[in-house]
Amino acid sequence: MNISIIGAGAVGRLWGCKLAGKHRVHFWTRDDSQQLTIHLSGAEATSAITPEATFQFDANQPDLLTSSELLLVTVKAFQVEAAIQAIKAHLNPDTTIVIMHNGMGSQQTVLDLLPDNPIIYATTAQAAFRPNEQDIVHTGIGPTLLGLVTTRAITTRAITSRTVDYQSLGQLFDNALPPCQWQDDINQPLWRKLAINCAINPLTALHNCNNGELARKEFDGEIAGVCKEVAEVMTAEGYPVTAIELRQQVDTVINATADNFSSMNQDVCHQRQTEIDYISGYLIARAAAHNICVPYNQRLWQAIKDLEKHYHDQ
Repeated sequence: MNISIIGAGAVGRLWGCKLAGKHRVHFWTRDDSQQLTIHLSGAEATSAITPEATFQFDANQPDLLTSSELLLVTVKAFQVEAAIQAIKAHLNPDTTIVIMHNGMGSQQTVLDLLPDNPIIYATTAQAAFRPNEQDIVHTGIGPTLLGLVTTRAITTRAITSRTVDYQSLGQLFDNALPPCQWQDDINQPLWRKLAINCAINPLTALHNCNNGELARKEFDGEIAGVCKEVAEVMTAEGYPVTAIELRQQVDTVINATADNFSSMNQDVCHQRQTEIDYISGYLIARAAAHNICVPYNQRLWQAIKDLEKHYHDQ
């Protein structure tokens, strides 16, 4: 399959290397370079095909973008609209679009921008770290879930006839970087991932700590409060869950990724814009729609926004 990846951050580069074993992968980046070299190390980095785990990719070539059958968008949530606007003229309407970012809230924008394309959203627990320009370190292995969100421009008959094709994407991603699975309702795992992000990301950013530090007793009350609020909003959204269930999931991730630093922690450390508006901000917006008070999430959202506002004062 011809695949283009929009966004050459850690996650995009990780998927590019893994998909390159069986597919032709092309990158679209913010610069004009025609080639991209990536050296992959860490968890399951090497393979029989490429034992040295160094990959060379074509980049920023409009004809390869047009011929792509699959477009994987791995930019941050707030960059999705601009990224799609930049490449929209080169896209074939039959190209399947897979959006993979932290948080929620970009779906309607993508549907409006690409009304004729099949739109799939994905959430992944795969983790990667980019220490320099060429190196990618695969730091964590976890499930990737995908599901269709296209709601118009493709008839029900067309969706039914192509369901097998869509579901085969789950196998394609699973072959590249397992485990991966197709979801009939992608919103449920997106909400569960959001709950984890609401609890872990802002706290690790505000306290400049790795995920494992959140297991300390001093964070217990705040994490419990976040989980209680998210559970209430999720239930109102039609995805009933208890605060205890969410807390167990958060604790599992904290322990499994104890040495990792969240993406929001790294964004704050490098004084970059965070995805807080698509994580805590999205939760707050949906809470308001149901007249639910979420003070724990509101405080964390405000604290991160204040940090961003004063980056250049430091």
